[in-house]
Amino acid sequence: MYLKQLVRFKKFIMLLMILVISGCAINSEQAKLKEDALPAQTKNQTDQTPVNEKTASPEKPGKPAQALTAELLYDLMVAELALQCNDYPLAFDKYYEAAKATKDGRLAKKATRVTLFSKDDVQTFKAVKLWSELQPENIDVQQIYASSLISQKQDAQAITYLQKVINLSDSFESGFKRAVAIIDTIEEHNRATRIFNELAVGHTDKPLTKLYQAKLAFKFVDYPTTEKYLNELLALQPDYLDALTLKVDLLKKQNRELQAIQILEKIVHKLPENTGLRLELARLLVNNKHYEQGLGQIKQLAKKELAPEVLFAISLLAIEMDKLDEAKQYLERLHAHRLYASESAYFIGQFEAGRKNYAEAEIWFKQVRNGKYTFEAYLGLVMVYAQQKKFEQAFKLLEHSSANNSKQSSEILQIKAKVYAQAENYTKAYDIYTEALALAPDNHDILYGRAMLAEKFGRIDLLEKDLHTILAANPKDNQALNALGYTLADRTTRYKEARKYIERALKINPEDVATLDSMGWVLYKMGEQAEALNYLKKAYDKDPDAEIAAHYGEVLWVTGQTKKAKFIWDKALKNDPEHRVLIGIMTRYLK
Repeated sequence: MYLKQLVRFKKFIMLLMILVISGCAINSEQAKLKEDALPAQTKNQTDQTPVNEKTASPEKPGKPAQALTAELLYDLMVAELALQCNDYPLAFDKYYEAAKATKDGRLAKKATRVTLFSKDDVQTFKAVKLWSELQPENIDVQQIYASSLISQKQDAQAITYLQKVINLSDSFESGFKRAVAIIDTIEEHNRATRIFNELAVGHTDKPLTKLYQAKLAFKFVDYPTTEKYLNELLALQPDYLDALTLKVDLLKKQNRELQAIQILEKIVHKLPENTGLRLELARLLVNNKHYEQGLGQIKQLAKKELAPEVLFAISLLAIEMDKLDEAKQYLERLHAHRLYASESAYFIGQFEAGRKNYAEAEIWFKQVRNGKYTFEAYLGLVMVYAQQKKFEQAFKLLEHSSANNSKQSSEILQIKAKVYAQAENYTKAYDIYTEALALAPDNHDILYGRAMLAEKFGRIDLLEKDLHTILAANPKDNQALNALGYTLADRTTRYKEARKYIERALKINPEDVATLDSMGWVLYKMGEQAEALNYLKKAYDKDPDAEIAAHYGEVLWVTGQTKKAKFIWDKALKNDPEHRVLIGIMTRYLK
């Protein structure tokens, strides 16, 4: 006996030397993973077990283990070394045969681990079957085996083991949740429903069963059935939270958001500390333009110490409501979180640029050092340099961006053209737009930008050509229709033609401020001053932009309302003291 053990030991030493010489090194991190845990997809099935379930007791080997012989020790060492060298087939064979020989569930578990790392479904099924036989009272093993049977489409056996999972659990509810988690992996509607119904026999009156019936129907987009089960359940338990939240999801899918809001308001009233539900309520209110109520919910959220992703979400909601002061406050709070520092800095930079606080915007854009907004921050910084007439810095940054973002070169060229236009080098800007168009010939933004530049140096023919190209592809492009109509009204005497384009644009978007201004302007040119004032006043009330103020003031002036015209001009000039159109009109009338 001693001699045989010595022979085995010598074989083991030789095997170890061969493996070391061949360069097989033990990866300690990998070893720890394989020793301590199953892969995530298996753990997810077992982590749901409550602490008081039967599996909370220490794992048992199943049947009495065989004595550790020299032969067995040798095979286990071979398996372990094979595992460390990623020779999964050899490791599996040794662990699996050892588990069969010893009837030890722990070795079957080890064999299962090996197959999960090797992603060998056939061996996984084989190993977990043995494991479940050796540890029939281990609920986790039975759940994994049931899942394997489902993946193998052996539904009849799977139902048996799913039922076993339910029976091994401390309660029907906890076991049923485990079983449904496995059914939820099935992508065939009829198959999932059939297995579910088999398990639900004798339990169809239970609230949990009705809830999961509704969830299953919802997953497969069977909304009438989902609503039927939810209504039955909520008739019995009106305050069942899971049912109410599913009802909200159902109503959103059916575009019944006002009803969803009513339900969410009731839930949030009862659960005021539930951040997720309050955030969802705020989203729905904003989506439905109930801005004041939405802002109220956001302010309730903002009182708390929030996770960064929630702060980010409410910041975006505030932006959507045009509550920029509130949005900035939340983004500044978010800026303290390292992972969101760059994103928040980018959005604050955008706010300040939009408010013409260019020096402040520059500071924030420079803080965007990584993340998905890095490129956009570069371009934002270029534009604020241009607005501050720091053209040398703008062009230097553009060259750096172009060198590091070749895939986005057409976008960089557009920004470069805008900077040249800002520097009043219109022909150079036009040429750069043409270069960008060669890279993206179907890009309507580039065509539109080039058209607007052509107008700057008096080439109305080029403007018309580009805008007609856009309209040939999209006859309902409101922006192109309005630009064409306004330019013809402002720079030519083709007023009737201009009016037709503007009327088409207004039909598409009757409340667009720029188009309202254009209609007022063309009517004024055609001598219809009273009607022109109606459109210009409506545009000005919506947005007292300097150009709209210039037009509105001119028509007021020529109709004898000179005092009101001068008031409007002066007010606009304070906000935009360098606006050329405004200055030109004021100079003409206030000689």
